[in-house]
Amino acid sequence: MGFLTDDIPRKRRFRAGMVGGGKGAFFAAIHRAAMRLSNRFDIVAGAFSSDPAISREAGEALGVEPERTYRNFREMAAAEAAREDRIDVAIVVTPNHLHFEPCRLFLEAGIPVICDKPLVNSADEARELKRLAEASDTFFAVTYTYTGYPMVRDARERVRRGELGTVKFMYVEYLLEWLADDPSKLGKGGVWRGDPSKAGLTGALGDIGTHAFNIIEFISGQKCIALSAKLSSTVKGFGLDDMDVVQMEFDQGADGLLWSGLAAPGHRNGLRFKIVGTKASMEWRQEAPETLHVSRLGEADLIYRRGQRDMSPNALRSVSLPAGNPEAYLEALAVLYGDYATALEAGADWKDIQHIPLTGLEDGLRGVLLSEVCVDSSSKRSWVSFPATA
Repeated sequence: MGFLTDDIPRKRRFRAGMVGGGKGAFFAAIHRAAMRLSNRFDIVAGAFSSDPAISREAGEALGVEPERTYRNFREMAAAEAAREDRIDVAIVVTPNHLHFEPCRLFLEAGIPVICDKPLVNSADEARELKRLAEASDTFFAVTYTYTGYPMVRDARERVRRGELGTVKFMYVEYLLEWLADDPSKLGKGGVWRGDPSKAGLTGALGDIGTHAFNIIEFISGQKCIALSAKLSSTVKGFGLDDMDVVQMEFDQGADGLLWSGLAAPGHRNGLRFKIVGTKASMEWRQEAPETLHVSRLGEADLIYRRGQRDMSPNALRSVSLPAGNPEAYLEALAVLYGDYATALEAGADWKDIQHIPLTGLEDGLRGVLLSEVCVDSSSKRSWVSFPATA
């Protein structure tokens, strides 16, 4: 234990540059809080907004030297690549449609990248980023935050140890209520999520359904090979889907069901999964993240708790506080940033250093394909194949 609190001996700190994240940006501030909690990154450069005044204000607030507060990400990539004290990693936290170009430019400059999800808005763009990163073996991570929860990692290890037997069925839902509460009051973060030119092909599916899809593949180790989707728009004035149901088939024989929605009253951040095997079933809820429930065939139910000795060793490595002292969303994202620091420190060996696999370009590509394949399936009202990505 002590993953985020173990600050002696001193660990290497990494110079980070941020694209996006000026005043009014919602998730960038959460990234910065998680970075501070991980205690491994310093923001030393940035192109924080397309508005120079907003970018300067952010640079000043974050202690960035004026000459490293750039007018745009193109200027930033070129200038940082030429510096002896160049940034160690670029962090991209812009709206979806502005992910591809900065990611591409930093990869071409040989600078590692951390990108918020979803990766980009088209599979062709995702494949191009994957090609660039693989050609130079450059580190690239996509922040699927929920894979940083210790009990999600514990669930993954228990599935792999066979505690559930053969996995037969997987269910995952991610429901939010924010779009049901007078959409006319939406801020800019809510508005662009309903704009196809910015959010991409899908709304609820691309925004939160991709989290649900990623977490079920992360835990099970199985890959979706076919699906049947129904994407629905129930909220007037929101330009994309806000309620989705997706049936899935997986490569190791399991069936699955994904339900995502942005207009479900009473659901604040309702990500949850249930995995059914031949020996037992397992369930976890993001709003009660400290516990993992396992219901066994013909035996008493089990409740595993974060921080206890019976956690799987790989999951226990991600724990920072003793049991009973809750860890949740910020800590989960900070765990990912701690993992990124470990990978960056490993240099050329970054792919082999992790006990738990990092979500990267392969996962990002699969998230983009999820939207494309589901739109195709929903329009045809039929099952369609999920393309191979490896």
